[in-house]
Amino acid sequence: DLGRSLTEEQAARTVPATPDWSVKDAYSHLAGAAADLLAGNLEGVTTDPWTEAQVAPRRDSDLAEVVDEMESLGEAMDSLIASLGEDVDIRLLIDQWTHEQDIRGTVGIAGGVESPIVAKAAPGMATGWVRGVSRSGLPPLTVDLSGHQFAVDDDPAVAAVTLAVDAYEAMRIGRGRRSVKQLAGLPWAGTDDPSPYFEHLVYFAIADRDVTDAR
Repeated sequence: DLGRSLTEEQAARTVPATPDWSVKDAYSHLAGAAADLLAGNLEGVTTDPWTEAQVAPRRDSDLAEVVDEMESLGEAMDSLIASLGEDVDIRLLIDQWTHEQDIRGTVGIAGGVESPIVAKAAPGMATGWVRGVSRSGLPPLTVDLSGHQFAVDDDPAVAAVTLAVDAYEAMRIGRGRRSVKQLAGLPWAGTDDPSPYFEHLVYFAIADRDVTDAR
């Protein structure tokens, strides 16, 4: 529905924190990922060559055609995901939500903020941050996720540094949708220089420029 509402100018805008994709290219990745998953084409899954092989053959298609393809695959994808049940790779759902937010931020249309995937995945994101920092030798980190604290050995008292964010922000940080400047501007406590922690918050790469969302 969002894709069908966009103008050609909106479809051509560059999406931050992607491989210089346009909005249409981001849709092409989503359509291509669905097609690849249904075809069992998982070699190199999540790598840049895997995603580029989805975007490149759709570059001559317009956004409406790409959205039509997505829609045509929807029923089969629903069946596939339902058949996997709890065994579904949560990264698939996180990836789709992430790119939806990328697209919405690029065109300035809010939505999808309260997606169930946010509440489901954000606690795991926070736990991963705490564990990563613990292994690094940095002073321990406690993550305050909308009032729920994640800490080493579940003991916030051991933490020297605290980061307080909500679930949505945690998801965007973890997927590399915040710049160094934006990470530095987060509500940190217990440190004057949080920069050593940044690499432990991001599962891909820190964005090379500020990313504006449409919350």
